[in-house]
Amino acid sequence: MKDPNTATARPRRRWLTALLYLLAASGVLALGLTGYAIVGQKKEAPPPTRVTIDETAVIDSVMGETYGKYSAAKKGWLYVADDNRTYLMRVVQQAKIPDAADGDELYFVASGAATDGREGSLYGVFYVHPTRPHDGGLTQMNTQVSSRTAQAVKPEQVHFEALSENLWGWVIRVQEGSDATSSPVITTNTVLAPHGDAIVTLGAFMAAIDYDPGKPCAEVKTAWDAYAAYETPQVADEDIEEPEEVLRCEKRRWSYQTGGVTGAVPVPITVTAGGTQDGLPVEARKWKLMFDPKSFSYNVPEELQANRLY
Repeated sequence: MKDPNTATARPRRRWLTALLYLLAASGVLALGLTGYAIVGQKKEAPPPTRVTIDETAVIDSVMGETYGKYSAAKKGWLYVADDNRTYLMRVVQQAKIPDAADGDELYFVASGAATDGREGSLYGVFYVHPTRPHDGGLTQMNTQVSSRTAQAVKPEQVHFEALSENLWGWVIRVQEGSDATSSPVITTNTVLAPHGDAIVTLGAFMAAIDYDPGKPCAEVKTAWDAYAAYETPQVADEDIEEPEEVLRCEKRRWSYQTGGVTGAVPVPITVTAGGTQDGLPVEARKWKLMFDPKSFSYNVPEELQANRLY
């Protein structure tokens, strides 16, 4: 005969075993849910905050990185360029754009003359923006332009322009030469803007030309007409001396106006001629410079290019 105590004990142990398995499974599930929650929190980490630029601090940092130590005595940065000449660099324009998607953007221009007293200058164009892809940091790009005859760029010679709904740029008046009584002084408008990982030139067109020959303009014009009409005689085995070039009285001016921003393509630039030549008002003319997205530049006609004048 079976022991009744044994017969009733087995179901109780099966129930206990099932309970233990159930609790263990619940623990594994809880650990899995906790791990999923932790991983989920990592995946949903908040993006970096928008970058706020302190203009003074950022400009000081970028200028020091580009040009070296600041000179309190000279009130500028003493920069030794590739031509081994020293230039006293100062900031002549700055603008902060606060409404970019990832944070502030900063645009500024620095310029300086050579410290050795001879002609020559340098200017730098800078663009500081949130690093892409956005990580909360900043990235800067710049381009440096030097000339042995240009004057240092002054604040009033820099115009900061909205070129499209997502592109800002500069129109910088650069003056080559300083004494209009010895040679023509030519001023050009140079358009620059960021493109990709660099700052590029979008075009250049005339702004002004000055020359004073020191004689009455009517007299000089007569001499210039004769020079322009001169044809070199065709004489075999004989060197013919060419007449000296005659330069006319010049005080021509070209003003410009940018169009209204309507989309992603940079606006047209309207250029208008004015001033005088040979002491007389020049013919009123206008040109519309259209932007070519393929070359990422403005189409500038030859009559507005400085190298076509002289």
